[in-house]
Amino acid sequence: MKKTPEQSEVEKALNQLISIVVGAKFAKESDYLQDRPRERVQKCLELALAEYGQASSLLQDSPPEAKAKLAQVHRKLDSLQSLIVLATFSEETA
Repeated sequence: MKKTPEQSEVEKALNQLISIVVGAKFAKESDYLQDRPRERVQKCLELALAEYGQASSLLQDSPPEAKAKLAQVHRKLDSLQSLIVLATFSEETA
């Protein structure tokens, strides 16, 4: 099914937001899903959860650094949850 110009613009906007929220590393790792933003956000959520786990494991060795990293990843996860809502809505209205 061919996308309308509006759908393409929404997809482009979502991809830009995803890239900003997750950073270059995760953006590159999920780049193959650019034509499926909701799936891309899901992939980034998985990557961010793994990052959260890694930061949690550092709590005993370096509490201040680990706490800062955990806060950063928590903000990323919150933003990705918001992007899931937008991506799902854009699919439903397509």
